[in-house]
Amino acid sequence: MKRTLSLLLVLCIMLSCAALLGGCNKDGSSAGYPVTIGDTTIKKEPKNIVVLNDELADIISYIGYDIKMVGRSNECDQSFLSVVPAVGAGASPDVNQITAAETDLVISDNTLSANVRQSLESAGITVLSMNVPTTLEELHTVYVNLGTALGGSEKGAVKGEDSYNGLHKMLDQLNTATSSIVQTAAYLYLDGSGQLCTFVKDTLEYNIFGFNGCTNVFMNQTQPLVNANELKISSPNYIFYDTPAVLEYLKTVPEYKNVSALVKNHTLQIPIKQFQRHGSTAEQTVFDMLNYIEKITKATPDEKKPAATTAPTTAETKAPATQAPATEAAVSNDAVSADANAAQ
Repeated sequence: MKRTLSLLLVLCIMLSCAALLGGCNKDGSSAGYPVTIGDTTIKKEPKNIVVLNDELADIISYIGYDIKMVGRSNECDQSFLSVVPAVGAGASPDVNQITAAETDLVISDNTLSANVRQSLESAGITVLSMNVPTTLEELHTVYVNLGTALGGSEKGAVKGEDSYNGLHKMLDQLNTATSSIVQTAAYLYLDGSGQLCTFVKDTLEYNIFGFNGCTNVFMNQTQPLVNANELKISSPNYIFYDTPAVLEYLKTVPEYKNVSALVKNHTLQIPIKQFQRHGSTAEQTVFDMLNYIEKITKATPDEKKPAATTAPTTAETKAPATQAPATEAAVSNDAVSADANAAQ
């Protein structure tokens, strides 16, 4: 009888220990660890991370692991990350600040200084360097790898996969035409030499821009430089642009004076970096484009009712065509500012 009770007591203790350890392995590491991403091995689930690239930070936020962030580079200027302390430039962050935050994992791109990396690793901090994705295939891989690094090969990898699929499902749902008439749009920016450019086909920026419900007039673009005659002839209904300098440039070129978007002031500034962040920011950017287009579409209906053949009775009333719905979604701090009177 005593032997039976002793065995039951041992069993209870073992079960209690299992409950306390949760998903931990016998070596103290979390379930799903260690994991290896590239040439970096992460032995256990990171608790405090510092992210030194804005694109990677955006994806981490969308997966749901931004709660682990105790530091970010200056380049990670998304408003939803503003509560996270900045630790300096992505290439040369403040090592002392990172170590003081009890960081156990730093996630960077390939611009991180070799000296800084060595200092971090000497302090016992794991450094995971990742290439910034340029294609959808690479983006998918980054989502899964970041999920795996931050949540393990079991739960984390699934979260990364589900988040990638969820983002594109959400963008597909948002991507609905707001007009019964085909609308056209273009995105324009100036390169380092001041030449007018647009997104190249099959790039991630091109992909995000394509969710605005309009036909991209540069949908077959294979190089960034814009053909002036093509922009003039296509005369897009909407122009989204990087900086105010782009709009000023367009207004100084005589060939563009009759472009529909410029004539009607249907233009909206969205910094190019908004299209280079393929997580939480991508979703907001698509929403901002669609919201802007919808506002204009509702203010200028596709079809006007034919004029009445007799004078309307005094009981008939009609709201001015320029009255938009009272409720409009607010644009985020990251997002962008519309041109004055753009909806006129």
